[in-house]
Formats: sequence, C-alpha cells, structure tokens
Amino acid sequence: MKKFDVSILSTSILLLGLVVLGVYQAGQKDLDPILVKAGDTSITQYQLYDEMKNLYGKQMVNELVAQSLIKQEAKLQNISVTKEDLDKEINAMKQQIGSDQAFHDYLNSMGMNEQKLREKMEVLLTRDKLLDKAFPVTDEQIQQYYDANKSQMGSPAPELDKVRDQIKSALAENNRGENYGKWMETIEKNHQVEWYDPTFAEAAEGDSAQAPTETQGK
Repeated sequence: MKKFDVSILSTSILLLGLVVLGVYQAGQKDLDPILVKAGDTSITQYQLYDEMKNLYGKQMVNELVAQSLIKQEAKLQNISVTKEDLDKEINAMKQQIGSDQAFHDYLNSMGMNEQKLREKMEVLLTRDKLLDKAFPVTDEQIQQYYDANKSQMGSPAPELDKVRDQIKSALAENNRGENYGKWMETIEKNHQVEWYDPTFAEAAEGDSAQAPTETQGK
C-alpha cells in the first residue's frame, strides 16, 4: 500500500488565495479592502496577497506551468486518465484514512472537496502516464533489480514472474523521480514557455530538477 502525499492539496489553497487576491495591484491600494483591524493597525487584502506572493508565489507559478504543460502534452499524445483510474486512487485514500466521514473531514480541513481532489489527482496521474511512456521500465531493468535483490525477498526467493509487477511498479516510480527534471525542461522548450518575470524564471530552473510530488509514495 502506498501513502498519499498531501502537499498537492495544500498548494490548491494557496492558489485560491492568490487568484482571488491577485486583482489587487500595488497602484490600487486606495481600493484595497480591510480584512482585519488589530488595535490601531489595519490588515488589508493587498497586504495579504503581497505576503502570499512573496512566500508561495514562485512555487505556485511553477506548479501552474507544470499542470498546464502536462495537460497540453497529454492532449498531443492522446493520453488520458479514466474514471476507474481516479476511483482506484480515491478509494485507496479512503481506506488509509479510515472512513468516508474521516476522508471528507480531512478534505474540508484542507479547504478541498472530492471534486477538487479528483481534478488534482487527474493531473498527477496524467503526468505519471506521460513519464512512464517517455521512460518505460525495461525487461533488463526488472531482471537486474531481481538479481540484485532476490536474496532479500525470502528463502527461497520467489520466482521472478511472481514479483514482476511489484518490481515494475517500484522501478517506474524511480524512473519518474530520476527523469522528471529533464523531461519537464524538454516539455517547456517544446511548448515555448516564456517567463516574463525573471525571478520566476530563475526559480523554475532550480525547481525543474526536483522530483515531482507523487500522488502516492512507497
């Protein structure tokens, strides 16, 4: 059983805040609504937006770019995620969390509902399918992994055919992590991404080498 990584959910909350607050620019502070009064100090909507942008803006821009490119590339390659694929992932999450009510309480605590979760999950599963197509697990990799690790699989070790799927899944996950950075760089070039803010462009160069956020981890 794999474990769900919630980081993709938390960023959706930041995204919502940035989108709602993004209409307020520096030159419009006179129109900036007050959110909170703390003694003789007013906290405005622009102040909140500015703080969120400074803290999370680079991360969110990179994530939005990646999501957009994944969808465009999937359309070009005619790759899609089925309802059955999504149901399988959602049901696995529910089993891990314990009950339907605990699952929905958890999503509510993240500012999410099941539909939003499905939308995020669809992007991540689509990304994995694209990476698996670009960097497929080979029979040679499977054999090498089995030979190197069969002594740890029990005594006697199971036959290769009995653990092939398990090995392939582990190798596929490893391939995604190792190749995501160079793959995303290639996709950005193919789709001619233009960074108009040099700060975000610099951040993208560093982040592209990082492994993607998995829908699930080992």
